[in-house]
Formats: sequence, C-alpha cells, structure tokens
Amino acid sequence: MAKVTVYFKPKCSTCRKTIKLLESLGHELDLRDLDDYPPPRSLLETHIDAKNVKAYLNTRSSAYRDHGLKDDPPTKKGAIELMMRDPGLIKRPVVVKGKVAVFGYDEKALREL
Repeated sequence: MAKVTVYFKPKCSTCRKTIKLLESLGHELDLRDLDDYPPPRSLLETHIDAKNVKAYLNTRSSAYRDHGLKDDPPTKKGAIELMMRDPGLIKRPVVVKGKVAVFGYDEKALREL
C-alpha cells in the first residue's frame, strides 16, 4: 500500500479523527505539521477547484475572518497566495495519496483512497 501524506495540525480534533481512520484502514502515514510543512503550491494549484474555492478554505480560521473572505471570496489564484502566506487558511487535514487529495474530513473519500 502506498504511503499517505497527511498535512495536519496536532491539536485539531478533525485531523486526529482522520489520522485514526487512516491508521485503522492500514495506511502507512507521512505526517506533516501544516505550520512547519505546508502543502506545496503545485498541490494546491492542481487540486483546488476554481469554481468552488471556499470548499478548500478553513472558514473557521481567524485569518478567514481577518481577510473578510466571507463577504469578498478570493479567486483561486488569490486563495492560493493567501494559503501560501498563512497555511491556517487551508481546510484541514489535507490527505494525499498518489494523484488524489482530500481536503477536510470526508470519510467516504478517505475510505476510497
């Protein structure tokens, strides 16, 4: 089974839930703290859907509120620029296996990895 990369925050309960599920499914995990090792720009550019940028943003983060993104949502390019400066804006966890990436906790998608 190929190794699964998980970009996460250690104190995030959703991230811990995701890691627990992946481990129970027998995946070997490469855990990367989102603050220290954010996903590369190329991953974000490949997987973020320009028509639904909000689905890839952490709408609960203070940066989301501080930037006024609820009232003025960014373009894909703008969102990626903000995410590169502040990885806390990325919906977490980000789980990557091969060419597939799952943003946030989506049990069905995680089980299909």
